[in-house]
Amino acid sequence: MAQVFLGIDYGSRRVGLSHADELGFAFPLPAAIAESAEERFAQIGKEIARLKVTLLVLGYPLSVEGERTKRCDEVDVFATELTRRFALPIEKVDEALTSQAADEFGGRKARSANERKQQARTGERDSRAAAVLLQDFLNSRGLGS
Repeated sequence: MAQVFLGIDYGSRRVGLSHADELGFAFPLPAAIAESAEERFAQIGKEIARLKVTLLVLGYPLSVEGERTKRCDEVDVFATELTRRFALPIEKVDEALTSQAADEFGGRKARSANERKQQARTGERDSRAAAVLLQDFLNSRGLGS
């Protein structure tokens, strides 16, 4: 059975999402953006079902030194809820510097303050960060192209 990956960049208001299969290319998906966590989980669940995801790759907010940060506890709670709802394996990967790399992903760096606000509001930057962390994961396992 082919592996299908869903990259996740957790945020308390926006959850960036990305997708890859065994061909090794990560692509941003529309972010899960909703007022309630319940709605965000429903959006994530729709992508999992649509893509037939077999593995979740979750960004983990370690410090530059590789130490746990305050946000790690929040992401751990989110990961537990993902497991409870979807019963899929989760790989936590260091997300250090993914947001900065996301700004360069596909030449989509915001050129103005308005464009940065728009990308933040739509979750576009969050999903690019999810694609960067997923691509890093694939590359580290020899699956990246």
